[in-house]
Amino acid sequence: MTRTISGCHTFSTPSRRCLIGIAVLHMFAATFPAYAETVTDPVKEPAPAASEPAQPDRITGEYLKGYFTDTGRILASPVNWDGSDWLKAGLVIGATSGLFFADADIRDFAQKNQSSTGGRGAAVGNALGNPLYTLPPLGLFYLYGHFNEDPKARRTSLLAVESLAVSGAFTWTLKVTAQRPRPFTGAGPGTWNGPGSKIGDYSFPSGHTTAAFSVATVIAEEYGSNPYVPPIAYGLATLTGLARIYDNKHWASDAFFGGAIGYFVGKTVVRYHSVQSDKALKILPAVSQQGFGLMAEYRF
Repeated sequence: MTRTISGCHTFSTPSRRCLIGIAVLHMFAATFPAYAETVTDPVKEPAPAASEPAQPDRITGEYLKGYFTDTGRILASPVNWDGSDWLKAGLVIGATSGLFFADADIRDFAQKNQSSTGGRGAAVGNALGNPLYTLPPLGLFYLYGHFNEDPKARRTSLLAVESLAVSGAFTWTLKVTAQRPRPFTGAGPGTWNGPGSKIGDYSFPSGHTTAAFSVATVIAEEYGSNPYVPPIAYGLATLTGLARIYDNKHWASDAFFGGAIGYFVGKTVVRYHSVQSDKALKILPAVSQQGFGLMAEYRF
């Protein structure tokens, strides 16, 4: 529902009070850029509102195109990062570096504490991070949304698949660039062969953990209103990371950095396709044949 309130009466010639009011709004917008979009040229009709981001709840060409456009936007996003974004990146790099120095000790601890219970838990964690086991449930969830006319279920499954694919591409690129041997090869945690060595066992970062967190994050974001969903989703994804360490397939720093990639890609993909709220107060010039004035519009 939209309620419109005129800010001043219309006249056949411009009112001095209206002109002053509009000038003040322009000065306010220049001082506070976040509100700049609420002010438009008083002698023109307001520009059409920007189109809403695509809401992928069907498998279409536009949805598939989003894999490439969203990847490009993610790659270019550091140009527009603010201080908090750089702080988050620094914390991830710092934590990964800290784990790097503890990798050998963590590996030794995990291998000295093997058990049948731990093995069963690791088997579950490994399955959750394997796309061969992850994609079928997502496909079934999409079909559920299709036959039950549940666009949120379709949207969640499609965004989860996109997050899985995009984060997987980033992870694979880092793997072949770093060429870090896996711990079971006998190489130390400080061995980084670099691109071109073709060792075959790429350890950094953990692809299974990336996959698990990329899907878990989308589910947690989409169904976060249920207080049980986020802890369960992230708990299962964490199990995947621990399983990779427990099975001596990855160093702890591999698992942590892989999880960070999946988490941030999942958050970003959801944000790129988020539904913008219609609840907003806008002050716009009203132009008609009788004259012009100010108009306040509130959607609720």
